[in-house]
Amino acid sequence: MIRALTRALTIAALVTAAPALAETAQERQQRCGIQTGIVQQAVTLRAGRKSQKGATRRILRSDAIAGTKYERNVDILVQWVYGLPQDQLTDDTVTTFEAACNDYKQ
Repeated sequence: MIRALTRALTIAALVTAAPALAETAQERQQRCGIQTGIVQQAVTLRAGRKSQKGATRRILRSDAIAGTKYERNVDILVQWVYGLPQDQLTDDTVTTFEAACNDYKQ
């Protein structure tokens, strides 16, 4: 009985919390703007022959990222950029990333 009650309360909490977890258009725009900025910086730093580790450190220390929840995105986005072929280090890649980010609904 306790197990069934716990399960029912958990499901009820998840169902009622779902709308609160939905990202607003403004929140998505902010998230995508910051993540696109990370990608842009990584592309620029890689094109300038900065090491992946150096690029990650530099972006983490930037005013827009330092001390924010976006710090956890830096490593994976820099890793993605540094895994791209050289010919994809263009503004088109940044634009494509931004469009994909804006299309993703959390």
